[in-house]
Amino acid sequence: MVLSIPEQINLYDEMRKQAKRHRNRVILEDLSGSLTYDQFLLSVNVLSRKIKEMTLNEERVGLYLPNIIGQVVTLFALFKNNQNPCLLNFSMGTQNLLDCIETAELQTVLTSREFIKVAKVSPVIDEMEKKVRILYLEDLKDGLTLAQKATGFVESKLPSFRKGKQKEVILFTSGTENKPKGVILTHRNIYANIKQGLSVVPLTEKDRLFNPLPLFHAFGLTVGAVLPLLSNIKSFLYPSPLHYREIPKLIHKDQSTVFVATNTFFDQYAKHATRDQLATLRIVVAGAEKLKKDVYDKYRNEFGITLLQGYGTTETSPMIALNTPSFSKEGTVGKPLPLLECKLDKIQGIEEGGSLLLKGPNVMKGYLIHGKGYVPCGEWYNTGDIVTIDNEGFITIVSRLKRFSKIAGEMISLNKIEELALEHFGSSSFYAVSIPDKRKGEKIILFTTVADVTGREFNKSIKQKKMSSLYIPDQIVFINEIPLLQSGKPDYRQMEVMAKDLASL
Repeated sequence: MVLSIPEQINLYDEMRKQAKRHRNRVILEDLSGSLTYDQFLLSVNVLSRKIKEMTLNEERVGLYLPNIIGQVVTLFALFKNNQNPCLLNFSMGTQNLLDCIETAELQTVLTSREFIKVAKVSPVIDEMEKKVRILYLEDLKDGLTLAQKATGFVESKLPSFRKGKQKEVILFTSGTENKPKGVILTHRNIYANIKQGLSVVPLTEKDRLFNPLPLFHAFGLTVGAVLPLLSNIKSFLYPSPLHYREIPKLIHKDQSTVFVATNTFFDQYAKHATRDQLATLRIVVAGAEKLKKDVYDKYRNEFGITLLQGYGTTETSPMIALNTPSFSKEGTVGKPLPLLECKLDKIQGIEEGGSLLLKGPNVMKGYLIHGKGYVPCGEWYNTGDIVTIDNEGFITIVSRLKRFSKIAGEMISLNKIEELALEHFGSSSFYAVSIPDKRKGEKIILFTTVADVTGREFNKSIKQKKMSSLYIPDQIVFINEIPLLQSGKPDYRQMEVMAKDLASL
């Protein structure tokens, strides 16, 4: 069957179709409770009217909320209003958040008093209030009039002949630029990516998805929040992926069958989980960063689970490629999803692979750039990832272009140095960064959480492989804990700062 994506999509309309078919089905759950489709649709319809009244039909509205049912209700309320949600990353620093607000030209941000209290971010809100109006969901709920409740109730029960506009969602990615960029994903982009994923992954209405990823993370948004509501697949929303002991217990309690996280998170869950706690999982996908062999082997040997490595970017809504139970090759990120066209651009100084360029219905509309405004994507989106594609179509990530360092005139892959450390030490807890060096241009610092590591034998093993001595780190530094981004990726930028501080001593 040929996959076809309509040109005009509104995600509220698509959700409503499922809600009308499965009224009493429990579709969302979090630590505070659960909602059936009927309850969810009613909540969305009532809240949408209050938001519309309070935001005066502003085109873009900010969301500063954790991964809970309330955020998903708010998200779909904005979809219904034909407004564009801008999902603010609460793990960002205050200045970055203010930059996001300026970039999207926001006037209003929706948040929760309970979240502000629990997350202890009152100082951030104080600064945000200097730029925008803050509306609290608790106040909106308390301020609902009887007429708004009644109208929302009637609207939920009667047939709908409305056809919502195709609008947008804005996520923010910092990259290496000074100011965060807004990634503009249309409803069609997100809908297409869901259909692309479901065409290769055998999910059914009996599946139960466990989602600990925040909605400002593209996978948390598309797969964790929107896909379940458009596909009649129950989702459990958990507010933080960092609760390593609790998540395996909740997976067991929920009897979840689908779970997605990052290599770093999977490594931590494995330290606390039992085989029985993960026994119901049948599809487990690792994305956002490279799946390390020791983590892959641990899940296969200790839990009987084959981790399926996937690959995506915020700009592609986010899924690009995926290993599936039917088509999988260890060490790759799978084959490109249907409807995606790929081509490689050769990079001078890098012999293996090329920069991956993509075209397809899930590729973003464009960027919002601070001080510039909207910048269209263009015909092809350059991922900035160096990849190879084999004869069977499987993609292997060589490295991010930004994860290469130019040392003594040669392009050296920092990912390759981490792979060499894994081969030698038997652990993936090694993280390479480069910093400026007056003599060689750049030098490599290798951070690790493995104690009592010395570089002498490691350096010898690199030479024995007949590899360039430029792959030898200048220094191996032990730290108690690797800094992480909220998405679960190692925070290499923070480690670069740490390395520069060490160099200045």
